[in-house]
Amino acid sequence: FYYTLARDIGDLEDGQSPEYAYDRTRERAVWTDIPTHRVSWNMIYELPIGRNRKWMSNAGRLVDGVLGGWQIGAIYNFDTGNFLTPQWTGPDPTGTRYTASRTPANVTIRPDRLRDGNLPNPTKTRWFDVSAFAAPQPGRFGTSAKGVIKGPHSKVLHSTLSKNFLFRERFRFRVEAVATNLTNTPNYQDPNTNITSAATVGVLTAVHNRNTKMDMAIPRVVQFILRMQF
Repeated sequence: FYYTLARDIGDLEDGQSPEYAYDRTRERAVWTDIPTHRVSWNMIYELPIGRNRKWMSNAGRLVDGVLGGWQIGAIYNFDTGNFLTPQWTGPDPTGTRYTASRTPANVTIRPDRLRDGNLPNPTKTRWFDVSAFAAPQPGRFGTSAKGVIKGPHSKVLHSTLSKNFLFRERFRFRVEAVATNLTNTPNYQDPNTNITSAATVGVLTAVHNRNTKMDMAIPRVVQFILRMQF
């Protein structure tokens, strides 16, 4: 069993650019993809059934071969969500973006933060309070910091059922069933956080796939495996 309590703070990395080049401190915030809480639990348990075990200890060779020696394994992972940053897209209110015409450049920057946008009971169609953010006022950048929205959490239970058949001293046959996300719990990708995208902002529209989330927090997959060891 493992539990991690984490908080990492930084500003820019991997070639990121600040909203305002003369004030890098505006970028200092909690790190996006390091969850505050993370729980991991691993278990392997041999069922007490079959010869020389608690139940059916006097079982014959055939019965023991079918029912004895099975193992159950499980891995459970839970973590709280990423820290998401609200955005706003529109004509540059700051006057700091270059344009060759009188029309202001179109920019995507952080909006004004009117209050805490996190909801006590978020839903798939309203993950955060969009009305807690507004367009920046003319002549300045928005007041919102980065990472002020808590993204959806992730929880997943993987399980295995396996048995080794020993035919000779150096020859084994292994039967195994592996279930990824046994309970088929949906683990949603982060919502769109651009408040100018009225149709999709704050809405959970997709679950994670193999490329978007560690711990294989994907829809349930069941595999049956036969393996020879010698």
